[in-house]
Amino acid sequence: MQWHKYLRNEGHYPSSTEEEGSRGGLRSTLNRWFEKLPGGIRFKLAFLTLSLIALITTGSSLVAIRILDEALLHSLVQRGSSLAVGAATPAGYSILSGDILALDNLAAKLTEAQEDVIYLAILDQEQTVLAHNRLEAAGGRFESLSGREVTETPDFSVQKVKRDGRSTFEFLAPIRFAGRRLGEVVVGIDSAPYRAAKASARNRMTLISLLAMGVGLGGTLLLVTRFTQPIKRLATGVARIRGGDYDVQVETISRDELGELTTSFNAMARTIGAQKESLEGSARELEEAYISTVHILAAALDARDNYTLNHSARVAALSLRVGRRLGLEQNELRDLEIACFLHDIGKIRVPDIVLNKPGPLDAEEARLIRLHPEHGAEIIGLAQSLHKYVPVVLHHHEWHDGSGYPKGLRGEEIPLFARIVAIADAYDAMTSSRPYRPGRSLEEAIEEIRAYRGKQFAPRVADQFIEALKEETEEELSFMGGTL
Repeated sequence: MQWHKYLRNEGHYPSSTEEEGSRGGLRSTLNRWFEKLPGGIRFKLAFLTLSLIALITTGSSLVAIRILDEALLHSLVQRGSSLAVGAATPAGYSILSGDILALDNLAAKLTEAQEDVIYLAILDQEQTVLAHNRLEAAGGRFESLSGREVTETPDFSVQKVKRDGRSTFEFLAPIRFAGRRLGEVVVGIDSAPYRAAKASARNRMTLISLLAMGVGLGGTLLLVTRFTQPIKRLATGVARIRGGDYDVQVETISRDELGELTTSFNAMARTIGAQKESLEGSARELEEAYISTVHILAAALDARDNYTLNHSARVAALSLRVGRRLGLEQNELRDLEIACFLHDIGKIRVPDIVLNKPGPLDAEEARLIRLHPEHGAEIIGLAQSLHKYVPVVLHHHEWHDGSGYPKGLRGEEIPLFARIVAIADAYDAMTSSRPYRPGRSLEEAIEEIRAYRGKQFAPRVADQFIEALKEETEEELSFMGGTL
């Protein structure tokens, strides 16, 4: 036990925690590699599966070829060693009896019986050729060659040599009698048939591997298509939901986990659609309540001024005419109208005695009135949902030439909605009667606007406003149902 702990502490093998960390690191590396592959999931799965098939098929083929090569070589060694060892015994008797003719006959018969045997030589102890399948070689000295050793046993040895220009497996078996070495038998077998058999086996294995890879390719494409098509349909369904189409039903074509996922997605889409309709209904109700509150607030504010009742509604109707001519979208027109109803909200801080004074205002009273844009911006700034109307409320008394209040903005610095509300507000003030002056006519008001075009009023807005006033329209409904 102590030896185990010592090995573990010394790091001779990793702990289970280290092994888990190593496996986790490998998984992370594979995941990163998989994510870096180009293309979609279909390509990635096909590439990974085909790579595995190719790896397994190639590995199996190499192993099989190696086994076949070893089997062919083993068969050759078995046959060649049988010839050499089998010839050694009768050759020994013939040497002892001095029967050279028998030795020649033995060499000739064995080479005739085996087509791939190139030569068979029987040698004495001094390496002199006693017999050879080629008779002219008898009596000469047999040349020993150095080659690649194939195998060696006590009974025979095999080496691969090149003799007379041909690659040959040369088998050597000693001739013994009564424990005495008399000579040796040398058998040369041509390596060409062996190489041809090996090449044929390799070609067959390659063909089998290619066929296996072809079948694997077909199966992979079928599997990947079956796996990715439901995912693509689900992705399309998600895209439709993201685009606002909640009436999505993805076809279920299987009863496996992907089929269950598709069924769950369809149920989720129905639930989202129902919840969306419910939320839209609640939002409409909330918006209607919100708009109604703005109307009531504006009406209450207008009611404080005995001479400007419905002023905000008239400003809204006039502003909407100009907004439409300027090409504003429906949501922009809605925001413009709400801004009109809120533009004088700051007057709630102006005392009634100032607001309803029948005569002209003195300097202090005028100062109080001129503070209403800032007071209004401060009031609606308290509500997050009203922040987008602050620029209109704060700047609807700015002049195009920069001589307005409260910030002295000029030209395009003034928000568009504020420029529209400014001219509508001024027109309604000009055409409304006061105790100390009568209201101006339409023609007089138009002339006044022309006179201050480019000074108090933005030129483009002033031109569109005058054109809107010249239009012969009956009673015009406002964007939210108010009337002029």
